[in-house]
Parts: sequence; C-alpha cells; structure tokens
Amino acid sequence: MPRSRMLSRKLAIAASSAIMVVVAACGGDGEPALPTATQANAGGIPAKLTTVTVSDNKFAPLNLQIPAGANVTWNWTGSNPHQVVGSFNGQEVSSPKLTGTGVFLFNFASSGVFEYHCGVHGDAMNGTITVQ
Repeated sequence: MPRSRMLSRKLAIAASSAIMVVVAACGGDGEPALPTATQANAGGIPAKLTTVTVSDNKFAPLNLQIPAGANVTWNWTGSNPHQVVGSFNGQEVSSPKLTGTGVFLFNFASSGVFEYHCGVHGDAMNGTITVQ
C-alpha cells in the first residue's frame, strides 16, 4: 500500500475514534461535552485516566481512589442498559443510558468522596470515587 494512502487510513481511523469518544461523552439536550482523555488539566499536564467497567448490574471497581485532576471513564459491556448518575464537583451528572458498548468520561478536578449509582437500577448498583 502506498505510504500516503496508509497515512490517510491511519488518520481516518484516529479521527473516527475521536468522534466516537466525543459523541459518547456528549450529554445531549444542549449540555456541553465532558472532558476527553486527551485534554489537559488546568496546569497543562495531561490528566490521568482511570477506568470503571459497567457490566451487567455492577460497576468494577466498586470503589476507586484517584488524584485530583484525573479523568474517569466508564466503559460499558454486557447486554443490560445502564446509566451513571451522581453529583460530582458540585455538578449533577447523568450519562446517556447505554446498552452493550459505550464510553462516558468525567474529570474530577477537586478532592472529595463522590457516590454514584445506575440511573436504571438505582442504589442496587452503585460506586464511589474518592479524589485525593
């Protein structure tokens, strides 16, 4: 494959991946998109990215400890619909209701203990983010 064609293909794949993250992170309803893993924190340093898996009826890990300024991404797996709902950094947060696959990102700028739950399953499915 010619070098220019291979480069174009790689750029198209990268752009497509970036669009999927932005679309998944959009709150819809006129809300601004949430920060992505490639954005820097206030100091201009790329923020740490930590992952929570959203599977059939549980968040894993259940309790997560992160430094202030870290991004948390929730990755959907399984076949049941789920939604991340909580109050993070004084902001009411609600991810889209997703089934199967999807991604939701949030940047935890300030320290504290932030509890969240599934908007579909309520308190039967919950988790905690501790920001230090």
